[in-house]
Amino acid sequence: MNRNELIKLIDNHEDICNFGSSDDAPSAEWIQKAEKALGVQLPDDYKWFLNFYGGGDISGEEIYSIYCISFDEAVGGDIIYQNTIATNNVASGKLVLSNTDFGEEFYFKIGDGDQVYLEYGTKKEIYAENFLEYIEKRINSYL
Repeated sequence: MNRNELIKLIDNHEDICNFGSSDDAPSAEWIQKAEKALGVQLPDDYKWFLNFYGGGDISGEEIYSIYCISFDEAVGGDIIYQNTIATNNVASGKLVLSNTDFGEEFYFKIGDGDQVYLEYGTKKEIYAENFLEYIEKRINSYL
């Protein structure tokens, strides 16, 4: 799925997709600050999502984003807060994108490309080949 196809899928399911807009997007400077704070380069498709939507959720399942406030003050679904302050996921080689109420955790493996992994209990597997496919699958899981 390419970005234009994903935009259409999201537009067709506004009842479950609660995303912002480019008005809500973090600036390039905030993205660079986040990458520095995390010590990783964020995948291009994830940065596109941040630039196009700013952030949001799928049926209440928040996709972590950049809140554009001091990282020491950010809480909730801020990707820096979730991965360095609330838990030290970065130290364990993960950059968590989302956690569900069912105990599922979706994440990038640091240094392992664009694939999104799913961890559920002791089970760990590749969930999607890239961030766009991750969004597509999460939307489809609620249809």
